[in-house]
Order: sequence, then C-alpha cells, then structure tokens
Amino acid sequence: MSENQTVLREAENKVVLEGLLLEVRHNEWKSGEGLNIELDIETAPNEVHTVTGMSKYKKEDGSENGIAKGYKTIINDYKSVATHGKEEADKVRITQGKIGLNEYYVQDNLKSYPQLSTNFVNRLKSDEEYNPRAKFEVELFVKGVKEEKVKGEETGRVLLEGYIPLYGGKIIPFTFAVTKEGSDYVEKNYEKGNTVKVFGDIINFKEVKVTVQESAFGKDKENITYNTKREFLITGGFEPYDEDDKAAFDDAAVKAALTERELKLEEMKNDSKKSNKNEKKTGFGGKAVTGSSQSISKDGGLPF
Repeated sequence: MSENQTVLREAENKVVLEGLLLEVRHNEWKSGEGLNIELDIETAPNEVHTVTGMSKYKKEDGSENGIAKGYKTIINDYKSVATHGKEEADKVRITQGKIGLNEYYVQDNLKSYPQLSTNFVNRLKSDEEYNPRAKFEVELFVKGVKEEKVKGEETGRVLLEGYIPLYGGKIIPFTFAVTKEGSDYVEKNYEKGNTVKVFGDIINFKEVKVTVQESAFGKDKENITYNTKREFLITGGFEPYDEDDKAAFDDAAVKAALTERELKLEEMKNDSKKSNKNEKKTGFGGKAVTGSSQSISKDGGLPF
C-alpha cells in the first residue's frame, strides 16, 4: 500500500446476543499457544446461534491474555444445558459480538458461511432482567440491491449486497434480507458505492418435524423433515452517508482491499491443496477456519 493511499477503516460491526447457554465446545491449538471456543445459545424455541472465539494465552509482551482467561472461565465455570440440564443452565449475554465469515476450501470450491464471534461473554445474575434476543448493527459499503426470489417468484423483499470492512484493512462480502416494509426505501435510496448503517435481527431457525406412516406389517415408518431459515434481516436503517463525510468508506480503499482479498483467496486455495495431500484438519473438524477479523472468501468480482 502506498503512503498516499487511504487506509480502509474498520466498520462499526456489533452483535448483541442474549439467551440460554446450551453447550460449550473448545480445543487447544496444536502449538499450545492458545485456544478456540464455540458456544451454542438459544434465544427462542428452535432458535439457536453459535458464537466462536479464538485467543492466544499470552500477549505480545508475555503478560496474561484476559480474553483467553475469560474463555477458560466459560469452559470451567459456566453451566450449560449439555452439562447441567435446562433448569440449572446459565443465561448469558454478549454485547460486543461481530459478524464475520467462516470459510474454507473443499478441493477448489470455497465454502463460506456467516459466523458470529466474540471476545467477551457475561453470565446473567439471578436478579438481572432477561431479554432473549439476537440483534446486529453494522456499516457496509453497498454493492447493489436486488429483488428476492424464491423458486422464481418474487417475495416482495429485497436483498442488500455489500462489503463489511474488518480490522486490519480486510473486507468480506455479505448479503442481508430487508423486511417488506423497508424494501421500497432501500431499493430507491441505497445505491452502489454508498456507505450505509443498518440494523436488524439475526435469524437461525431450525425445526424438526416427525410424521408416522402406518405400515402394513412391522414397525411404522417415521418420516423426518426440517424447516430451516437463516438470514440477517434488516428491520431499519439510516440515510446513506454523504460522499464528503469522513466516515464514508473510500472507493479506492475498498477496491484495494478487495484486490488483496483475491490474492489471499488464491493463497488459501493453495494451502488447502497442500493440506489435503497431508490429510490434516484443524479447528472444529473444518480445514481452514477464519474468524471475523481474519475472514476472506470468494466473490463474484469487484463492484467497480
């Protein structure tokens, strides 16, 4: 990056989660220098959100890392439904979560999924008000707006496609759904190249339905179907930033970040090929897991 090139600032990116702690999973890095953690949090019936974290045990100066220490407290002291049952499980609150992507290659195909991460998780005290929810508020650079279609039929909603700048000048693509009430405004006012701030609900619904089909002999047959819905639903937003607003993302900086992203993708693909030859896996069974502050993924091209 040249000295005159504008550095892409990190977007405001905030996730708030509050719910019942269902399960905690963790593993230590092979180097022994840190750990990964995953938490399943239930915010409503059939609504479960997985939140990840990763941290070194020591800071650069050799002192204890408070983030890793907090993770250890969660692992050792927090009560989950999996370990203590629903009645004794802790209710938890996250106020500094972030939207990111979990990405890895399978052969030459990039797999990319939304991921929530956090450094801090708080246990609710017995006298604290409990308000289960999953919310986000985020700034993004608009790539475009298009009508949502399901099986070829328009739904009356639009999809807002954009890029979220992360820490360290990195950037990720992300797509949001917009409520029917807000779709008209977004379609008319959010244009390619705009910087906007939006907020809404994180939905991760999964319902299992079992029906029994009576058989002529032997056991009746059970048929299992799944009703799933996962989306980041925008319920509100603000006017696009003015072009001369210092907070607006710089076009050239976004373009440079996207170019750097493509280079990282190629590197990631090559590393995956080497890893496949050695039949090694990392993380929680995946091949190359990246957190919200490190995420890189494949996109259809630059918006310029």
